Amino acid sequence: MSNSATRVLESRVFAAPIATVWAQIRPAEFAFWKSAVAAAAIEGGAAGEVGSQRKLTFIDGAVQRYQIVELSDLAFFLTYELIESTPAVASSAAIHTIRLRKVTHDNSTLVEWESDYSSAGDETASVVEDSRCKKREALADLAKALGAK
Repeated sequence: MSNSATRVLESRVFAAPIATVWAQIRPAEFAFWKSAVAAAAIEGGAAGEVGSQRKLTFIDGAVQRYQIVELSDLAFFLTYELIESTPAVASSAAIHTIRLRKVTHDNSTLVEWESDYSSAGDETASVVEDSRCKKREALADLAKALGAK
């Protein structure tokens, strides 16, 4: 088996100010992701604290635990790492960053959701496709949470 690494990036522009979008992203509880996340809990620290953990229970029954590794209110980004998953995922490591950028032309917000995966074996293609689909779904849910039609 060979090891491989891959990066997945999805992005979307939202017709909302960056502070409004950041309020949805910063808690890292994914409350906006109604089509996939059933429950979220803060564990091992306080909200907004680097090193704190989030336990997400998905509608399909999967449970994942993430650790916040970087958070910037100045640069509007959140980085978190998958530390546990039931059932197990096909990657051996996954680090995700959600970054917001202000679009000055019309005060909208560009959201970029990037994930870096390491895996052993032939799972890379399925991991990439699954990640891409989930990000698109989550960004569509974020648009609904922000009041987009």
